[in-house]
Amino acid sequence: MKINFQKTTVNRLRMSGAVLMAAFTIGGLSSCDNEDDEPIVDTVSQQDMNFAISASQQANAQISFGQLALENGEDDSVLEYAQLIADSNIESKAELEALADGKDLQISDGITTEIQARYDELAALQGEEFDKEFINFQIDLLNNSMSMYENQIDNGENFTISGYAEKNLAIVKDHKAEAILVKAEIGLEGL
Repeated sequence: MKINFQKTTVNRLRMSGAVLMAAFTIGGLSSCDNEDDEPIVDTVSQQDMNFAISASQQANAQISFGQLALENGEDDSVLEYAQLIADSNIESKAELEALADGKDLQISDGITTEIQARYDELAALQGEEFDKEFINFQIDLLNNSMSMYENQIDNGENFTISGYAEKNLAIVKDHKAEAILVKAEIGLEGL
């Protein structure tokens, strides 16, 4: 039996080339690791930290305003909306607290002084007057919340925190649409 030396050499070269190609590919992929061996998703930027504090303050405010509306509100649509925002923000805050565990994130248990001042103004009102002022304020507060969430989505570095922002932006948009409907409904009733 005659062995074709040329064919065997070509096959060996092809095999060697394939092995080298595989080695370079594996080596190249493993060199894509983050230099400090910390997963990118777990890095937390200053933007992420600021967002966590602001988002927790917004959730605290909405919980407080929802509870206040349940006490001082009169119209059934306002009361239903108040329960919705209180419940939704309790859930959102719990999710944010869970997200902050294990990360270098602090969250707030309070609200801003500006929001506290508005809360105090609304707390002095009752009935129809409260309903009107509350729902108008809600629309403004929700617009601010939307801007905060959009900023995190655009500028945040942590994928998990930005995912939280994206999920909650959709919820805030739904709440704003509901607030506009409530405003129209109580407007039809003479407010």
